[in-house]
Amino acid sequence: MNQAVISGKGDGMDVSRHGWLRWALAAAAVLTVAGNVSGDSPQSGTTGPADNDALVGQYRHSTVFTAGKTRRSVATIAPRGAGFSVAWEEDDGNLFGGIAIAVDGVLGAAYTEALNGTYRGKGVLAYRISGGTLDGVRLPSDSATLIQETLEGPPALEGRYAIARSLDADGHPYHSGFVEIVRQGDTYQMTWYTPARSYEGVGLRVGDVLVASYGNGFAPGIIAYCADEGLLTGVGTYGHVGTVGADLMVRANAGSTGTGAETSARCRDAIERWNPSLVRG
Repeated sequence: MNQAVISGKGDGMDVSRHGWLRWALAAAAVLTVAGNVSGDSPQSGTTGPADNDALVGQYRHSTVFTAGKTRRSVATIAPRGAGFSVAWEEDDGNLFGGIAIAVDGVLGAAYTEALNGTYRGKGVLAYRISGGTLDGVRLPSDSATLIQETLEGPPALEGRYAIARSLDADGHPYHSGFVEIVRQGDTYQMTWYTPARSYEGVGLRVGDVLVASYGNGFAPGIIAYCADEGLLTGVGTYGHVGTVGADLMVRANAGSTGTGAETSARCRDAIERWNPSLVRG
């Protein structure tokens, strides 16, 4: 994970191991699986993990950056309310926290450096793509409750999208305004106007699902995972770099090098189709 950008301040600060590590590993990060399977979803005609409990545990994590450098960490997923908490501890001691949601077998995890054990962005989103309609959920960083949201705009996944629906758990309006999406490489640079300019973020596409991070004044890191049993295969980016790198989480009991775990054809296809510039280690 790239702390120089993910921090939101570009300071490249290293985070060492501290006594509060155990607390950091329980940093807020909700992972909610929602909705039905349709279209180009990685779950179309197949089955992934049976339920949320299948995701709980410890994983060996590796990620590749645009320069080809691989960073490794231990990722912990634990139950938290209706979802999960997630945290990463790199082998050199750096800590990262994030929040995540999922739609149709695609898990979107937004993250930043965990300087005080918490994600410092404003939220994460996951949308089903159906022509010019983006329909899905938003998870604000200050809540464990999902916002139901629909955007309407051009079918090319670029341009201005009206926030046609944005409702909290009680059915009250949450946001109004529009979102500007600009394609940059395999990433989707996003700016929210609700109604004034309020957030910026970055999105990734896997199959017919778009996931995105957002924050105030910076775009947190985002990883889009396709879920197999005991294995999360993904693609990640951060900020406005416009390039993507490979990302992998292997359940610890599958072996630290991933022996016995193999990415399914459905996940490979869903990732590679929309991320042709993917940088691998």
